[in-house]
Amino acid sequence: MRAESSRSRYSAVVAALAAVLGLGIGWLDLHTTEVVVTILPLLLAGLLLGLLHPTWAWRWALLLAVGLPTMAVVARVLGVSTAEPIRLDPRIVLVATAFALVGCYIGVAIRRLARLRTSG
Repeated sequence: MRAESSRSRYSAVVAALAAVLGLGIGWLDLHTTEVVVTILPLLLAGLLLGLLHPTWAWRWALLLAVGLPTMAVVARVLGVSTAEPIRLDPRIVLVATAFALVGCYIGVAIRRLARLRTSG
């Protein structure tokens, strides 16, 4: 029972980290005109989260990607000045999800390879 509670707490911490990173990347996306400034953090954050908690990698990717439209809505509501006009395009979320998924599953693969090396 105690181990399950500990795992559940760890999952909640990683979920919170994913949400914070996603919101940070969303904020970064609003203040740049370069796509690579958004894509690279999505990949790296996904890699980190996949390494930390490989079991739910797809969930971490979704939490990262949802940060972009969330920050866009917040910026629009608050009237925040941005580098470009705010567009709420669902295709942007799909592309962000794809890059976050790639990052997360690279992290999962690295963790599994490291585990194989140490056990074998």
